[in-house]
Formats: sequence, structure tokens, C-alpha cells
Amino acid sequence: LKGLIIDVRSNPGGYLQSSIHIASEFVKSGTVVQEEFADGTRQPFIVDHRGRFLQIPVVVLINKGSASASEILAGALRDARGAKLIGEKSFGKGSVQDAQSFPDGSGVHITIAKWLTPAGTSINGQGLEADVKIELLEEDVTSGRDPQLSKALELLQPAK
Repeated sequence: LKGLIIDVRSNPGGYLQSSIHIASEFVKSGTVVQEEFADGTRQPFIVDHRGRFLQIPVVVLINKGSASASEILAGALRDARGAKLIGEKSFGKGSVQDAQSFPDGSGVHITIAKWLTPAGTSINGQGLEADVKIELLEEDVTSGRDPQLSKALELLQPAK
């Protein structure tokens, strides 16, 4: 394996623990994501195991459909590993919610905190900016081209 492209384009997210576990495959130690509360206190979530891809070059494809846990993964790989984000700005779903259910079947989700990348960048409402901005156009899709993927492959080529 000479390099790895992680494609989280149009990935609306998933479970926090899964994003931490996947990021831990690429990040040797330290913070994967931080939870910041209204009073400014922060709770770091750290690498949870020794990863198998610590020395493998990695790039991440993102777009406006990349949200929540996929943004946590992309932000962790950028900040803690130096991975390049390629594509378009991500969605910006970085709020932490607590769900409460009531006996009558109703419920409420209360936002209690927001997610920050290891470097302290807020994901919520802002999204992650791509390091290499490349818009995927309708004509690219209809013609079977993927300039974002092509750029990722180019960046993973050894320097000549």
C-alpha cells in the first residue's frame, strides 16, 4: 500500500466512536476531536488504539454532503496527520446533541456542545475548507470524470 484516499463525499456522518476509531488507524497519538461546552470548557477525545496506517500517505475527499462524523474524521486527519482535504467545503454539522424521550412517545434533542478539530477549529455552521478546492461539475459527472479523485491520485504520487 503506497497511499490511501478516504472518500467521505456525500457522507452525512455516523457514530462519534467510529470516527475516532477510524482516525486512530492513521494518527499515532493525541486528540482526534474536542467537545466544547457553552462555558468554554473542552473535553478531548483521544486516539483509542495503535493504528495500522501510521506511515501511509493519506488524502481525504470532501464536499458539501460531508457532515458530522465524516467531518470529524477529515478534520482529525488534516490537523493531527497533515492530510490534504480535496474537493469542496463540507456541510458544517458539528453540534453535540442530547436526546430526551418522554413517556408519551415524544422527544426533544438539545444541543449541549459543539465539535472542534484537534487544532480547535469549529466544525459547526462553518464546515471544513478544502486545502485543494476543486468543484465537481455536472458535466464531470455525466462524462464520467472525477477531477477531485484525479487530484488525490496526483498528490499521492511520489515526487520525481
